Amino acid sequence: MKLIKEILAIFSNQKSFDGIIGNRIANRFGLHVFRIVLSDGVCFLRTLPFFFIERKARKSFAKNGVIIIENFLEHNDFCQIQKEAHQRLAALPPPPVNNQQGFGEKKFHDQGFDRYDGGTVNRFADIKENSATMKLLVKNPRLSRLTLALFGQFNRKSKYYIYELRHGDESINPDIQKQIHKDTFHHTYKFWYFIDEVTDEQGPFAYSLGSQRSTISNLLWEYRMSCTVSASEHPNRGGSFRASAADLQEMQYPLPSSFKVPANTLVIADTRGFHCRGNGLMGSRRLSIYANFRPLAFLPFLS
Repeated sequence: MKLIKEILAIFSNQKSFDGIIGNRIANRFGLHVFRIVLSDGVCFLRTLPFFFIERKARKSFAKNGVIIIENFLEHNDFCQIQKEAHQRLAALPPPPVNNQQGFGEKKFHDQGFDRYDGGTVNRFADIKENSATMKLLVKNPRLSRLTLALFGQFNRKSKYYIYELRHGDESINPDIQKQIHKDTFHHTYKFWYFIDEVTDEQGPFAYSLGSQRSTISNLLWEYRMSCTVSASEHPNRGGSFRASAADLQEMQYPLPSSFKVPANTLVIADTRGFHCRGNGLMGSRRLSIYANFRPLAFLPFLS
């Protein structure tokens, strides 16, 4: 029974190097790279039926791994959402005190939850069914077309939150999301519809353009990383590999581009690519409507 579970884990979304996925011999024989390549094929099949939808955005996304759409909503619609988001955040209880290093647990309250990345607090507020945000953005027809064209997934209102990020003191409790990293081995997607302008002070999202695409150089690096992680008590066995500037150069990927954007801008990224959170000023904030889509890595149809 245990062996069957271990084998099934290979074909799951599990990214941590536990069990057979972290087996030294299995990764010497290329298990990690096999999972990457197979998930690429599944991703292709998932999006193939929607090749005719949002073709310009789809082409740009396939090339770069990120798209930026400014003025996504009409001005009056945007103003309603902006006002509503500010009111919701003002009504949230104070965030909990945090002294924990690294990723923190979710702390739920009656309007959503808070979670810390080191000293950075992430505040998530639920979106109400009858809200302007739900009606004008979450149920926006173009947004639904984009999730089909780019992810091969139906748009789901349960994925969305009003999201405020507050930068902490990096000298006391560093945020490891500000290190260049990839979320997992297969294609996953996040987007931010920015309610306020994002400047250097707010720590803009940064992305290595094209790094979501598998290349020979990238797969060789992934192979070496999987062997290193599975061969020892490596500190990062979670599967979200960190990369240095030298690593990106080795994989022939560019350094991350920083996306400073005006309000009413939609940013969609394939977080299988290398990305990071910018170094914002302590106490500065970023406000957006956020969603996180994680299809099943090995199920091709609308998973």
